[in-house]
Amino acid sequence: MECQRLQHRPSFARISLAFKLLGLALPACLLMLAASTFAQEDAQEPPPARTPAAPTAPDALLPQITAAIQGVTTQDTAALSKALHIGERLEGSAPGAPSNTLAPVGDLDGDGVPEMLLQWAIPDVAVGAEMAPAPDSRPLWGVYLLSWDGAHWKASRLVAGVEDFTPVLINLGAPVGHGLAVVIQEGDSPIAYPAIFQMKDHVATLLWDAQADDSRYAPLLQGRVDFQDRPGAPTEMIVMGRADPGLLHVERKGRRGFQARTVYHWDGKAYIPAKTEYSPDRDYTIYRFISALHLHDYRSAYALVVPAEFLKVDSPTLDAFRQFVQDNWPEFLQDEVFEAPELPAGSPDEHLFVLSKPAESFVYHPVFSRDGKFLLTGLTRTREAVPAEP
Repeated sequence: MECQRLQHRPSFARISLAFKLLGLALPACLLMLAASTFAQEDAQEPPPARTPAAPTAPDALLPQITAAIQGVTTQDTAALSKALHIGERLEGSAPGAPSNTLAPVGDLDGDGVPEMLLQWAIPDVAVGAEMAPAPDSRPLWGVYLLSWDGAHWKASRLVAGVEDFTPVLINLGAPVGHGLAVVIQEGDSPIAYPAIFQMKDHVATLLWDAQADDSRYAPLLQGRVDFQDRPGAPTEMIVMGRADPGLLHVERKGRRGFQARTVYHWDGKAYIPAKTEYSPDRDYTIYRFISALHLHDYRSAYALVVPAEFLKVDSPTLDAFRQFVQDNWPEFLQDEVFEAPELPAGSPDEHLFVLSKPAESFVYHPVFSRDGKFLLTGLTRTREAVPAEP
């Protein structure tokens, strides 16, 4: 299965203020739909989450949606769209503002009626009705699931404050059955974070959130999350992207680093990592070399070099390598974080890395084997003074 992206929690203050505006901007539209009952509605909380990643603000839009659709007593999605004024410009919205959408997402509860995904634009607090949004701005969305209970439609919130997202119908195995994965794309890099929901009594409830404190999910830069069905087993989750190793810092939007692919299996409560594979390249060798020496694992670091060329001796040994590191590069044995700066592609030294100190920076210039194994054949260090502040 293909999955796309979503963004989660871009700014609590922005979302909270946006929801306050919803109380002003949306009632005019929705009061036309359910005037007799809307004024009596109190703000509802979204369905309780089992493993919330963070406290959620009260949803100002959900009770308005509920009021708008309560008079729809047919499965007809055209009537549902009409009740929600799908495709129409909301009163008070800015010129060019995106329209709300309603689309089937699949039959999660097996009753023969597909659930519907409602994507509702949250107005930008900085843009008024007579002001066009900034060219590079992206709308925030509230995303809701609508389910037919045999007599009426029920609405429940999935995520709020989302820039980009993809819903994917997945199989979670017994006893849950079908579930809904919502993959959130966060940040400019971007980073993908999935959340898993189930349908219970026609209400969506959160089963697992990749951003929860107890989650074992490892996000990847410029990442993608795919889901793959397996016969007789829950759907497998596959995450691919650029690793962001802690000891070798890389830029979120850059090219440095190395590609990773992690397979996750559903254990009944959460997606758990089962296997991670890394694509070998020069930065992967640098990271492994730094990591091994950080742990004082000289043997593993020694396996990443061409000994004779690296040490420039005819009869290299592990002990000679250990002594060489201790005498010349003690910083590799300490708790240091190195940086992998972005240089123009094709630069002769595009894989250099840096250790920054208050008074000076150490710049490391690696040389690699050309046999496809990317072993280190040499490593030199230069020093650069940090310019004094005026």
